[in-house]
Amino acid sequence: MQVNNITPNYQIRRNSTNNVKKNATPSFGGAVPEPVVNGLSNFYGKVAKNKGFSNFIKNFSKSPRTFTHLLVAESCLLSGFYMINTLRSKKIEKEQKPQMIINDAMVLGISTAGAYLVEDKITDKVKQWSEKYFTKHSDFYMDCGKEAAEKSKEAILDKIGKESADDIATSLSDHIKSIRGNKTFQKAAEECDTIISSVKTAITENANDLTKAKEVVGEKITDVCKAVAARAEADKTFSGINKLKVLVIFGIIYRYLGPVVVTPIANKISSKFFEGKKDKAEKTQA
Repeated sequence: MQVNNITPNYQIRRNSTNNVKKNATPSFGGAVPEPVVNGLSNFYGKVAKNKGFSNFIKNFSKSPRTFTHLLVAESCLLSGFYMINTLRSKKIEKEQKPQMIINDAMVLGISTAGAYLVEDKITDKVKQWSEKYFTKHSDFYMDCGKEAAEKSKEAILDKIGKESADDIATSLSDHIKSIRGNKTFQKAAEECDTIISSVKTAITENANDLTKAKEVVGEKITDVCKAVAARAEADKTFSGINKLKVLVIFGIIYRYLGPVVVTPIANKISSKFFEGKKDKAEKTQA
């Protein structure tokens, strides 16, 4: 598949004394004025340096639902602009604007709540299906992670002679935590504690012969390193599946179920409310 690089055609036009005409009407021709660029640059720089904003981004990025929240934020932003345009529109009757805005808000709220609810219900199922797929194709992921497995193995072996046996055992334990209790790589996961203990013993017994120690430890951790690398490759696939799941759920609800199912309900509720309010006002006037 060929990917074409697209460079934004933004141009900053600077004033030239040779081309300035008195009383000429400024025309940017679609270009971005330099003061705007500088202003945005300064604004983004200050925001990026703000400690509170940095902490928010760190915590937000750790959430398993970061992608979902971003989709919701985008939908809220677009719906908000639509409501503002409705409020400012001169083609819509003033009496109709509140009802239309409330309808939009109700559709957005109900669609968002429904999308979150459906995602909660289906996430575990998608994970189960994914794990079954990973289990069935574990050899494929082992092969994909071959290079990464060799690098992680070399990194562990390189510590022998530089760190204590306890430190290396702790490092190895942290390294393989991704496959502990994991059904996809059950065999390697079940052997983790035994392997860590035997690695520690091998390093201690061969303290005077680093070559021998590395050879023994390498034999013991090869399968585990492969399993860890394979798990990492499988997690990349699951991340893509998870994003696809969110896009499908929110796409269907926001673009189809919301307009088709929720809009008529919102219209009835808001119409009943405004008609009752109108009748009450007419009775008061009478």
